[in-house]
Amino acid sequence: MLRCRACKKNTSLTVGTVMRSSHTPLSTWFWAAYLLTTQTPGMSALQFQRQLDLSRYETAFTLLHKLRAGMVRPERDTIGGEHPVEIDECLVGGKTRGEGRGVHHKVTVVGAVEVRARKPEEAGAGRDAHRGGAPSKRKVYAGRLRLQAVPDRSAATLVSFVRGNIAMGATIMTDGAPSYRELADLGFDHQPLVLAGDPRRRKRICR
Repeated sequence: MLRCRACKKNTSLTVGTVMRSSHTPLSTWFWAAYLLTTQTPGMSALQFQRQLDLSRYETAFTLLHKLRAGMVRPERDTIGGEHPVEIDECLVGGKTRGEGRGVHHKVTVVGAVEVRARKPEEAGAGRDAHRGGAPSKRKVYAGRLRLQAVPDRSAATLVSFVRGNIAMGATIMTDGAPSYRELADLGFDHQPLVLAGDPRRRKRICR
């Protein structure tokens, strides 16, 4: 704790950071930040607790939550433009019992991901090729991603997500849901794909 000689107010080196008012040692914070930013698959709170040798799960959960929040850019740029974007929605949540059929206590999540094409010299250098197997046939890979929990799948909700996360004029690929119909009128290059129960059409992008 530091005190200003002029105004006599107390301050701290951690003021304005995710470590403010924390009783956890700074060495633990730094080690936690290192683990979170270097582990490609990500870290769970239980892994945090084990690797940081913390006695309480709640402490590990708080560390992980604050570090994740601090890594989010408050003014993220939009995706797309140079690359086409695929958009779809899904329901996230566990199974429910004793409440009949239907959707119960689940959250609708809409996601948008850039579809980036590999360079010709990279197209055959997939994971299997590095292992001595046959070259990979996947010519595209996922780029930047945007996810958001939304209250419903209405046109107003989904179009608002698109306008807030996708660059104007970008090529957007969706399913045949009517909620996306007005994207073309808003200046996007909308390319809907109506599956109509045909699984072969799903491979259009992944070939």
